[in-house]
Amino acid sequence: MKKFSKILIGIFTFAMLFSLFNVNTVLATPGTPIPVSGTGLYQYQVQANHSLTWQFQLQTRVTVQANISVQGFINCSEAPRIGDKHFDLEIEAENDLEMNMTCTEEQKELGLLLGSRYQVRNRERNLLYQEGFCIRIETNKSGSEQIKAQLKIQANHRNREGSWAYYDETEGEWVAVDTAEQNGYLVCETNHFSTWTILIPETDNAIWGFVGIGAVFAGAVIIAVVSMVYKKRK
Repeated sequence: MKKFSKILIGIFTFAMLFSLFNVNTVLATPGTPIPVSGTGLYQYQVQANHSLTWQFQLQTRVTVQANISVQGFINCSEAPRIGDKHFDLEIEAENDLEMNMTCTEEQKELGLLLGSRYQVRNRERNLLYQEGFCIRIETNKSGSEQIKAQLKIQANHRNREGSWAYYDETEGEWVAVDTAEQNGYLVCETNHFSTWTILIPETDNAIWGFVGIGAVFAGAVIIAVVSMVYKKRK
């Protein structure tokens, strides 16, 4: 009987260890996105010094990695409209965080609409919104707590010249921050969370538009001149 009890205790201990090993293994494999098919609030939790990625409705991917434990809700119900984009958030903080994130294609409440032009603080020229990805991040962090974060979004041929920008609710304006391309991502650093997006310099579109109009006008003039010469010869 005693021998049988020892065997049961051994099996139970092994099962507990195996269970813990499996949990840690899952948490430590950020390379495989966790599929999320629902359209409501998704409750998540990331343990300290781990990274997890979720893919919403086979479209938008969101990754969170931190040196502290983070938990909260993600609302990415607009994933089909946002499309196949990858947002990555790295956090360093002193205390565990409760953090909620909402991903949208536009932010009408703040006047953020696709194709719109904005006068942005820290930029001399106007910027355009055409990224189709905006994220609002809210935490229980107090103003006295130190936090350092990196925001990343996958770079492509359309946004490569863009800058991360946040909405200053006090001043009611967008503020662009220094942004660099690193390992295929547009990256910025911040010490606070609010509503963030990517804004694109207007110059590229404006220049190409001007060139296009100029080319059409020049072509029309050439055709008119050729027609006049042809008629005179006749």
